[in-house]
Amino acid sequence: LEGPLHGAASGLAHRLLREAVDRGSAVPVVADHLRTGRRVPGLGHRIYRGEDPRATVLFELLAEVPQAAGALAAAREVVATTARHAPLHANIDLALAVLSVSRGMAADAGETVFAVSRTAGWVAHALEEYGERPLRIRPSGQYTGPRPPQPLPPDGSGPDQGPGSAN
Repeated sequence: LEGPLHGAASGLAHRLLREAVDRGSAVPVVADHLRTGRRVPGLGHRIYRGEDPRATVLFELLAEVPQAAGALAAAREVVATTARHAPLHANIDLALAVLSVSRGMAADAGETVFAVSRTAGWVAHALEEYGERPLRIRPSGQYTGPRPPQPLPPDGSGPDQGPGSAN
């Protein structure tokens, strides 16, 4: 979860969105990012070429929360403004930023929400595995490469360590 492309990305998106809401427009905030060559947090995904489906669902849920209207509008403006320069779509980090900004949460709250949901997914996956036959895939192999070197004797008096040795 560490790094700007994983869990910490929601904090960057939170700060961007908070600034857009405070300034009353996402246009100058996005322009500043683009002008200085920084990526716009909360946009783009290595797997999802369109809008991240997780973001789509969270945006739909947040659309029903009156307190989220301002942050949601700012997020849509971030996407629209950036789209004029690059074909990027909202990802889960921007949606988490809408949640955290609209509810007055700390900038790193999205990372926590993401971690909890990821953990729930891992637990669900483990439970699915318990329902299957054990050891469905058990790879086996036999090493056929060169024999690894033998360790030196503890006193350093091995066959290559005597007087006149090149070592």
